[in-house]
Amino acid sequence: MGVSTIYDVAKEAKVSMATVSRVVNNNPNVKEATRERVKEVIKRLKYTPNAVARGLASKKTTTIGIILPDISDLSSSETVSGIESVANMYKYNVILANSSSSKEIERDILNSFMSKQVDGILYVGDSMPESTKSYLEDLDVHLVLSGNISTDNKFYSVNIDYEKASYDLTKEFLEKGRKKISLIISSYNSQKAQRIISGYKKALSEFAMEFDSSLIIEGYKTYKDSEKQVFVRLKDLGAEVAITMFDEAALAILHQAQDFKVAVPKELEIVSFENTKLVDMTRPKISTVFCPIFDIGAVSMRILTKIIDIEKAKKKDKEFDEGDLEEIKANNNQLFLPHRIIHRQTTK
Repeated sequence: MGVSTIYDVAKEAKVSMATVSRVVNNNPNVKEATRERVKEVIKRLKYTPNAVARGLASKKTTTIGIILPDISDLSSSETVSGIESVANMYKYNVILANSSSSKEIERDILNSFMSKQVDGILYVGDSMPESTKSYLEDLDVHLVLSGNISTDNKFYSVNIDYEKASYDLTKEFLEKGRKKISLIISSYNSQKAQRIISGYKKALSEFAMEFDSSLIIEGYKTYKDSEKQVFVRLKDLGAEVAITMFDEAALAILHQAQDFKVAVPKELEIVSFENTKLVDMTRPKISTVFCPIFDIGAVSMRILTKIIDIEKAKKKDKEFDEGDLEEIKANNNQLFLPHRIIHRQTTK
């Protein structure tokens, strides 16, 4: 058996690594029974905590962990490019981990990051499982959500204002006289989807249009998800406009329309919310809500470096300037980057 790590101790004792660290550092905020259990595991595994404890205290690994729920997602890969550009600028190493959208794998990744004493974590993706969020709240680590939205705004997040973007887009179509506007979302549980629906409803309300839940089509994100069923649903609904959360779904709908000899945009208009390189590679080119994906990653990383620097300054009793972070805190820990609607060839 190799050298035991703090992760091994935490797993064996059925506690978080933050709890192991507290026991190692004689922190009083640990129940006595838990403390004794952790000590017993430390002794049995012959874990030598001194070096790790010093590392956890100093936070000088200059390493950032990135969790990707789907490494094949084009949007996420571009976000990571933005993260790495700033990480290189500030001399941070990056550990990239793909969770394949598995809650269990995400927990293992977080434990691995903590055992490596990362300075902070960036969570990239559309939405975070509640189990992952709860686990992160128990860990003593800095976190920024990149392209994600926190359900309760406990973590810093960087994104576009999806509610405002959806409102702007829906209003534009309503002003043009469109009545059957369909939203194609991944899941009602997604914060991104909820905000898109909220903006959609707000626009409908302003035009005295009744909300029709049947026009919200759930369960579609990738090309494969959307390849066969979505277009049939849209056709049955008599949809004039299809607004998708993801470019791959928009591409699938476009191809289905071509297969069924439905003219785009004359008979069906299509617009997506991502603006990855896919939308420029199609013919016709797909209209989108422009989301500055690279910038979201870059800004997320910059915020994380600021959080880390402030924490270091506090520990040394040095003065520090929170600067932009004060404005982000005032906005429920959210930073919205500008969006705009780009009309290409799938809208009139």
